[in-house]
Amino acid sequence: MKEMTAVNGCATQRLAGLLALLLSVVLLASCSGSSSAGLGAYPKAMGAADEGSAIQALRTIATAEMQMKSSRGSYGDFDALTQAGYLDQRFAARTPNLKGYAFTITATDSEFTVNADPQTTETQPTTGVRHFYLDGSDNAVHANPKQPASKNDPVAGTG
Repeated sequence: MKEMTAVNGCATQRLAGLLALLLSVVLLASCSGSSSAGLGAYPKAMGAADEGSAIQALRTIATAEMQMKSSRGSYGDFDALTQAGYLDQRFAARTPNLKGYAFTITATDSEFTVNADPQTTETQPTTGVRHFYLDGSDNAVHANPKQPASKNDPVAGTG
């Protein structure tokens, strides 16, 4: 009788283990679908973070441009803005790349425009896909999902 109880106990443990394994497989399969929940949400969150970072950098650049215009009478490129101390050394390049976005400035005495375009490099991958634009006329960030943005594109939402 003791042997029969031991055999039944072992079978019960195996069945419980198989049920736990089956439940794990079902849960994993439901999380890895193409829905926005589960594991698929990670790349979307990273893309939103990269885009948010690009938008914040554009606002930082616009603030630096306004400071430069107030103190020196004209807007400047990245070299002039970093040398004057209005931007930090992350921007010390002709086309700085931050969080996978390449930034470009066109500046004159009376106006400036700045673009942020997704650009994956070996050291700076991006998950952002939208292109952004800002100028000194209204400081609104414009976005385009397919090509470099301009003033004619809609104002960007960050969400």
